[in-house]
Amino acid sequence: MTQLYFSPILLGILLLVAIALCATALYRMAPGEPGPGFWMAGSWTLIGGVALFIGFIVTRSPLLNVLGNAAQLAGEALFLIGIFRFMGRPLPWWTLPVSVGAMVIANTHYWLVHGNSDLLMGIYSSIAGLLPVQAIWLLFRERSDPDTRPARLLVGASLLVYSITTLLRGTLSYLDWWHDAPYVQPYASFTYLLSYNFAIPALVLGFVGCSLMTTQRVLARSRQMAAQLKEQATRDPLTGTLNRRAFHQELVDEVGRSQRYGRPLCLAMFDLDHFKQLNDQLGHLAGDQALQNFCRLCEQQARRTDIFARFGGEEFVLLMPETDAKQAQLLLERIRQTLAEQQFHYLDQRYQLQVSIGVADLDTSGSPDQLLRQADLALYQAKASGRNRVQLWSPPASMAY
Repeated sequence: MTQLYFSPILLGILLLVAIALCATALYRMAPGEPGPGFWMAGSWTLIGGVALFIGFIVTRSPLLNVLGNAAQLAGEALFLIGIFRFMGRPLPWWTLPVSVGAMVIANTHYWLVHGNSDLLMGIYSSIAGLLPVQAIWLLFRERSDPDTRPARLLVGASLLVYSITTLLRGTLSYLDWWHDAPYVQPYASFTYLLSYNFAIPALVLGFVGCSLMTTQRVLARSRQMAAQLKEQATRDPLTGTLNRRAFHQELVDEVGRSQRYGRPLCLAMFDLDHFKQLNDQLGHLAGDQALQNFCRLCEQQARRTDIFARFGGEEFVLLMPETDAKQAQLLLERIRQTLAEQQFHYLDQRYQLQVSIGVADLDTSGSPDQLLRQADLALYQAKASGRNRVQLWSPPASMAY
């Protein structure tokens, strides 16, 4: 017992228990995530195997020896299968019965024919060292999940160290067997303790990497959810353009910037002409498609710096920074003319769209609400003047000096 206390074996066992507890916590904290369930099952199975092997050291029971070695390999296999599960790849279930079965056969043969313990350790180490090879290959080659790449590389490097160390342990065991070296107790064997000094710490680091992979994936999904919520809060669900609330904030910001730096700014308001007739004749689905077609055309014609939004119903707005009234009229006239010349199809029906546009430019003392009112008044003037036209807002004669 004293030798056990002062050897790395006890520390290795405690590290394995820490892995199992952390794996259990990860499984509970990330329900539904692929992988942690296997890591938890593998960790506890591995600890069970170590406990059985310690029982064998104390009692020298062949059954505990066979079960202990088999359980340790089963735990490692489950742990590695969890990596495939986490990465959404087909699970190499075959590694579990093959590795455990080979070890049980070798271990049983050892006790039945009084085999060599170094040879048995070499066989065990060969199986354990080769188990991670598939997972290491997958971890280093995977490219489809960039969010978890840093942690994947950590896991891959850790398992590589584990595999090399374990295979080295096996090689040394084979050499001891070949040279018929005298038997040494596990707690005093350099070959045996090689695993506890290097392989188990590498396995612990590999589990840390697995925890980081899970955390990185959860964080990535949280960011995606946040982006989706932001999208839902700021975008019109039918057309995908900015909604009225989001546009108003953009308008306030651009008005402030324009007045602060003395730069021109224009706002256009669109209204599709006779849109109700289109809905009545072809149905609301055709109307929805018409709105989507109109938005697509406007976004194609607008510039990168322009801000387009659905204001409500068949009304839309286009904010044009760094644009004076003359430039705005040219752009809006191009949009109006392109729309009027284009034919759209719904099922076997053809239809055309026309739009009335009111535009206003910001003056030095204007406010966002004032600019909106002026564009709305200009739109009203365009519709009153026959529709399908661009109308620049101008103050009534009573306001002119």
